[in-house]
Amino acid sequence: MTERTTAARPPRPAASAQLEQIGFRLRVAREERGMTLSSVADFTGLTKGFISQVERGLTSASVTSLAAICDALTMPMGRLFDPPQIYVNRAEGREPALMMGDGVADTVLSPPGQSDTQIIETWVEPGGGFEPEPYRLPVDREFVVVLAGTLEMQIEAETFLLGEGDAMSFNARHAHLWRNPSETERARVLWVLTAQV
Repeated sequence: MTERTTAARPPRPAASAQLEQIGFRLRVAREERGMTLSSVADFTGLTKGFISQVERGLTSASVTSLAAICDALTMPMGRLFDPPQIYVNRAEGREPALMMGDGVADTVLSPPGQSDTQIIETWVEPGGGFEPEPYRLPVDREFVVVLAGTLEMQIEAETFLLGEGDAMSFNARHAHLWRNPSETERARVLWVLTAQV
């Protein structure tokens, strides 16, 4: 099966944006699956050049051709047309979150209701933190990066002193606690909590 195209007027800007979105999603899906243009062409009967043009948003494909490409990539065709899910969290509109610790101000940066990843920005006053009792979280991994100041992390029996720019990752189910050891400087910390869903 080959796709024949005829000379036509350039697509409208909105149509061009949709072609680019479809092409981008097809290319990402193909690369994620480790497939080449040739292997998709062999599976679908379309030409390699045509598939390349579709991926670059240079030409449109019929529903039949799109269905064949999606079948080769084992992805639902509806995914090509889903609107992008974009969440913007403006600095001036953030509400503080009541979480854990003393001398701590938290702000949740991730979208409301998102369960697989939580991103939290924390300001820790001098001497503030979460101690003396260690805690565990019901998530898989915890990632922390110190954006300013210092942070002392204790995970099980090990203690780590993190400075500005330092980052670490660990199993969030391990008992841990943390504090700002400075007597004068606030610490600014970014936490990323990830869970399998």
